[in-house]
Order: sequence, then C-alpha cells, then structure tokens
Amino acid sequence: MRIQCNLCEAAEAKVVCCADEAALCLACDEKVHAANKLVSEHQRLPLSSSASWQMPKCDICQETSGFFFCLQDRALLCRNCDVAIHTVNSLVSGHQRYLLTGVEVDIQTL
Repeated sequence: MRIQCNLCEAAEAKVVCCADEAALCLACDEKVHAANKLVSEHQRLPLSSSASWQMPKCDICQETSGFFFCLQDRALLCRNCDVAIHTVNSLVSGHQRYLLTGVEVDIQTL
C-alpha cells in the first residue's frame, strides 16, 4: 500500500515524523526539517521495513524496536510495553496509538 506524502500530496511517503505526526516524502522531509535547529532534531522513522535505517528502541524497555506511537504519552512503544501500559485502566486504553505507518491501533484488535 502506497502512503502519500502529507505535505506535497503527490509523492510516496518514505518517513514518518512523530513530532509532526506526518508522513513525508524524502524531498518534503528535507525541506521541512532543514527549516531550523529545533525541527532538524525531530526523530524520523522509515516507512519501509526494507530501509537501511535501524528502527529505534522502545522508550520504555529500551530493548525491543518500537512500532507504536502513543500520541498522549508522546512515546514509541514495542508491542509488549504498549499492551502492558494501555490495558491498565479505561483512561489509558483510550489513548490514540498509531503504527509507524500512520494506521491507528486499537488494543482490542491486537
């Protein structure tokens, strides 16, 4: 499935910026994240599993690759930490969580 760039809406998105909550093509990523020092430090992740970049570690356990982004916690989580955290109570189970591809995740469907 091709994910379209959120900025130019023409090219295929190659990265996702968790801080901006945007999927971007490489040209738009370079343009946006070259704007100033603050945005240049945003962590961007590849959308393709075949990319040569290493996926970042889970913000909680720091052992397994993070595949989920929790909007409210502003954290990258592995599946085990995501389930452990977001099944504790009804407040945290309502957090908006996304796969790094931008698909919203619901804990009941995992």
